[in-house]
Formats: sequence, structure tokens, C-alpha cells
Amino acid sequence: MIRKFVSILKAVIYMKYFLTICILLFSGIVYGQLKPVAFPEDIQSQEIKARCYCSPGVKDKSRSRGLNIAYRWLGGGTYKEQNTALTPPFSSYNNLQHLEFNMKIPVLIKDEFKLLLGYKYETDIFSFDEIGADFSDTFQKLEDENLKSNSFSVILSKPLNETRYLAFRLRYSLNGDYDAFVSFQDKYAIYKVLGVFGVKPNEDLEWGFGVNFSKSFRRTSILPFFVYNKNFNSKWGIETVFPGFIFGRYNLDRANIFLFGVEYGSQSFRMGFENSSQQQIAYAYNHSEFISSVSCEHRFAPWFWGNIKAGYQVNFSSDFDAKNQFTPAFTADPTDAFFFQVGFFISPPNESFNN
Repeated sequence: MIRKFVSILKAVIYMKYFLTICILLFSGIVYGQLKPVAFPEDIQSQEIKARCYCSPGVKDKSRSRGLNIAYRWLGGGTYKEQNTALTPPFSSYNNLQHLEFNMKIPVLIKDEFKLLLGYKYETDIFSFDEIGADFSDTFQKLEDENLKSNSFSVILSKPLNETRYLAFRLRYSLNGDYDAFVSFQDKYAIYKVLGVFGVKPNEDLEWGFGVNFSKSFRRTSILPFFVYNKNFNSKWGIETVFPGFIFGRYNLDRANIFLFGVEYGSQSFRMGFENSSQQQIAYAYNHSEFISSVSCEHRFAPWFWGNIKAGYQVNFSSDFDAKNQFTPAFTADPTDAFFFQVGFFISPPNESFNN
């Protein structure tokens, strides 16, 4: 019992030092809350986690997820001036709730080739306590309509030899304020192609590089990224896909895994409505953020895991890009806030189909 308490105390101390280093590394980037041009649109850190879709993976890594359900709560925020003049009082929300469901279905699982199909559903729910005078129709739209995302994926992985592999993912997403559960209108579509080449010289080290291509109603972008996963010993490790995230990992035991670090996220939605002057307004809305967090994955049963995560979200400006001549483009800067997330997921003991 004393030995376990000492281990936990060491973990907390290491978390403190690791988070301090991460904050110092990223502080220059987030200063002024201007998004760096090197960071793309429509990219979420979990989308480029190599551990989710490739055969290799270091020993004792954080768990792959075959089916996942999660709820996230972000504290209140106020949209302040950012490159666009706004008149107080500003629009503000009490909280932002995010619901997520995703799953991967194995279609073909062989040692020399794997094929999976993926589906992911997300929705953002704003709860405003005040709608400001500027762009009130737009913020009222965020209050009245949930933003939805439906994504369909094909995931392929192919080992080249004992230490090298290739992996690919094709994804078709539909992001917007549509009323139905899903809408296949092209104006909501986002197309993504990801490829990665990985090297795993031993069970404790994995590295690689890849490219993520995205074409959406906002823009077309290409993001190169670098994968680095390493175990320092039986307890401590690091999991990185730069520029998506960098996490330290502490394996307390076989049933409890702690992660701590920073990650980047960005997502776009298509919005449309009729304003008070009966003009058709059309926006491509994008938000992006840096998140520092601590999380714990806990095994309740051989296949059944839970996850809790908490931290602080630093928001960059939210961009409302005009998609027609009647729409006034603007940017606003949501204030930062704490968040909390809880979820449950299925992870097979041998992770045979997830890896």
C-alpha cells in the first residue's frame, strides 16, 4: 500500500514538471491567442493518432478504442473583439456541451493486411446567457441549432516487414447545422486522406511520419506530421503526434493509465439562416484551440474501460467566413475556460482489430 502511494506521488510530481515544460514550449505560440499559420483547419488531435489504426504500437500504450461514447463540458465564455470591432455587451455562453460516439468495425483482419470501417458522430450544444447587439442573428443561430458532424472512414494498414508499416485512412465528413440527423448535401462535405509510414525497431520505440490532406467548404490544406512513441521504463512513456499532441504517460498498473500534456484541435461547420432583413446568410465557421489536460483510463472489465479527463482550453479566434455576398464576415475571440470529460469505451484485451 505504501509502495503504491509513493508511486502515485511520483506520478503527480512528474506530471507537474511535464506540464510546466509543455506550457513553456507552447506559450510563445498561444500568446495573444492568434492561431499559428502552421496549424491547419479541420484537424482534431485524435484524428492523427497513429495508435488508432496501425498494426504496430509500443508496449503498454494508451488504449485503442473499438467503440467509444464521451461527454464533454466546457465552462462559459464571452466572444470579444478579434480583428472585428464589437460593441459591449458581448455575446456570451454559460457552457458548451459536446457529445461524441464513434466505432470501428473490422472487415478484414490478417497479419499482412487489415481493413476497418469507421463511423463517428459529434454534436456541439451552446447555452447562451446573453446575445450581444453585433451579429446577434449568428449567435442566436448557435443557440437555437446544434452543430453536427457525421464521419465515415475506411482504414487500411499494411506491414512492410518486421519493423516497418504503412497505414491509410479515407474520411468523408458532413459538418453543419442541418436539422436531420445527417445531411449529404455537398455544402457540408469535408474530404480527408491520411497516410503514415512507421518504424518500430522494438517493443518500446516507434516513430514515423505522414501527411494529412483535407478539402472542405473553407479551404484545402496539407499537414505533415511526425509520430514518436517511446517507453522509458515499465511505468513511464511518451506518446506524440506533432503538431497534434504531446502526452506523457504513466502506467500505474494494468488497469490504470494516466496521460498528461497538450493537444491542438480545430473544426469547421457550415451554417445558414435567414436574417431579420430576410437575406440568406451563409457562414463557414471554424474554431480552434490548445488544450492542456490530465486524464485517466480505467479498466472495469476485460473489454470495458472508462475515461475521465480534465484541463484548461485556450481558444483561438473563431472565424465566421462569408459564403455569399449578403453575409458579413467577422472573427471573435472566445475567452478561455476549464473543461471536464467523461467517457466509456470498448477495448479488446489483445486489441486485435484496433491495431
